[in-house]
Amino acid sequence: MSIRLLPLALCAVLATGCSPRTDTIDETGTEVVPAETRPQVLTADHVLNLIAADGAGHTLAVLTGPADPSGYDKVTAGVATGDGQWLQVAQAFRPLADGLYGEGLSDALYQALTKNAPGVLAVLKATGGASELTCESGTENATAVAAVTAVTDPALAEVKQECLGYLSGPIEG
Repeated sequence: MSIRLLPLALCAVLATGCSPRTDTIDETGTEVVPAETRPQVLTADHVLNLIAADGAGHTLAVLTGPADPSGYDKVTAGVATGDGQWLQVAQAFRPLADGLYGEGLSDALYQALTKNAPGVLAVLKATGGASELTCESGTENATAVAAVTAVTDPALAEVKQECLGYLSGPIEG
């Protein structure tokens, strides 16, 4: 009987020695995950570096492709914060994003208006001007109107007026 158990015991020892390394637990009892296996956060700096290296069109295709289906959602969430670097990403992508991607970017720019109206207006000026999608009219946009109205930069005066025209226009529904 012991001879039959020997191969089984040998296999168990070999399996234990060949199994992948498990994550370790630190002295506080918290699991330590190696840096190379942690998910990476998509930052505006990372996207801008990709754009500089590969071009906006290629980077947009990668972020909207099957490799990372949620990549573009991360971009629009970043743009919606009004952060200056994310607005640079929006400026690079706006002429290329169409369909649902264009609408998502426009919605993110609209959300960013209340946080960084001068930055958003600069993006709009550099990429063809304001539109109904980026400066939506609505019953709840008083904050956006106030933010755009407060912009005093003379270089943004024309796009400011365009945006205010859409913001205060008739509500579509």
